[in-house]
Amino acid sequence: MGTERLSVISDAGPLIHLVEIDSRNDLSMFENLHIPEAVWSETVGLGRIQSEEIVNLGNIQRHTLPQSESSQFIANHNLKEIHDGERECLYLCRQIEVATLLTDDLAVRKAAKSLNLIPVGSLGIIAKAYHQGLISVDAAEKHLLNLYDESTLFVTKAIVELAIKQLHQDAQNVESSSR
Repeated sequence: MGTERLSVISDAGPLIHLVEIDSRNDLSMFENLHIPEAVWSETVGLGRIQSEEIVNLGNIQRHTLPQSESSQFIANHNLKEIHDGERECLYLCRQIEVATLLTDDLAVRKAAKSLNLIPVGSLGIIAKAYHQGLISVDAAEKHLLNLYDESTLFVTKAIVELAIKQLHQDAQNVESSSR
């Protein structure tokens, strides 16, 4: 994920977790943030986030998907074990030819890879926001720590520390190459 503005499809997890740590503005780096109706229902519909918290980003596109086509896609790709929103995300990626799926769910990441999609989690979104100059390395570090300390995301301290170490290495590489 370079500096270009990508169109992405988002599962519920990254939306919820970035809102929980008041880092939703990191999602503004995406040109289009596609959200299937089932994900909207799992987030806004269940009161886990307020619609304004993401609609105000200005890049949200909601999608209602044809049930018969998505049911066939689910059967063809053996996706019955994952939730409705996640299945709709995978189907929507294929339907509108968007290769990047924002998800924190390991089973969905595996399914995405099997469909030749690029799964990106909440940690990756924060790293991308840093790499695109949307936030500083210190802000990125704080957001990563907040994912561990304050959000409902299941992530180990070791993974967060590894991500922070990589951010600082990247920052040093940028600094030394600009000399």
